[in-house]
Amino acid sequence: MPPDSTRLRALVATCDPAEVGTIAGALGGAGHEVATAYRAETALARLLAEPIDVVLVDAALGVGVEVIARMRAYTEAPLLVVADLRDERLVVAALEAGAVDVIGRPIRPLELLARVHAATRRAPRPIGVVPTLDGLRVEVDRREASVAGRPLALTPTEFELLAAIAARRGGVVDHRLLLRAAWPDPAAVDLDTLRSHLNRLNGKLIAAGHPGLRNVRTRGYALHVEGGRLGDE
Repeated sequence: MPPDSTRLRALVATCDPAEVGTIAGALGGAGHEVATAYRAETALARLLAEPIDVVLVDAALGVGVEVIARMRAYTEAPLLVVADLRDERLVVAALEAGAVDVIGRPIRPLELLARVHAATRRAPRPIGVVPTLDGLRVEVDRREASVAGRPLALTPTEFELLAAIAARRGGVVDHRLLLRAAWPDPAAVDLDTLRSHLNRLNGKLIAAGHPGLRNVRTRGYALHVEGGRLGDE
C-alpha cells in the first residue's frame, strides 16, 4: 500500500492484454482496485461512469496522443502514459496533452507503483459535492445522449463537449480542456467558436427538460446542479 494507506481505483487502458496483466497485477498486489479498457471509447465511458483516482494509458491506444487530451478533459485524476521513452516527440506530446508522467517499457512493477503513488499524492482532492445529472444519460461507446429517455440530436462536436462536461458531474471543465476534447487541433479554434457550440448545446439540453449548463466566468463550463443557477457566474 502507499505510505498514506490510500486505496486507489485505477483505470488501465491499453490494447495489450499482457501489459494489462502486468499493470493490474502490480496495482492489485498493492491493494488497489483496477478497472480495465482495451479501447479508447471504453476507457472514456468508464471515466464518465465511474470514480477513478488514477489512469494508466498506452500512448498507442488512440491516434497520436488524441486520447490523452480527451481523457484530460474527462477527469482531474492524474494520467500516466506508458510509452517508448526513446520516442522523444511522443513523450513530449503526451506531457503537453495532459499526462503527469510517462512510464517506459518494459514495465517495472515497483517503479510503476512508486510513480503512481507520487502522482496521486500530488493530485488535488475533489471537493465533496454530489450533484444531480437531472435525467441526463451519456453513452460514449454508442455516442448517444438523452434526457429522461428523450434522445438529444447533437452534432459530433456538441457530443464531445457534453461528454467532457458530464464526466465532471457538476465540476467545472476549463476552456482549454473543452477545446482539446472536441477538436483535433484546438489551437485552430477560438473561444467565440467554443461558446457558440456550447450555447447551442445548452439550448438543446434546456429544450429536453434539463437545467442546462453553467458558464463560470473566466474558468469554463459545468452542468447545472441542484442548488446552483443557470447562466454566468
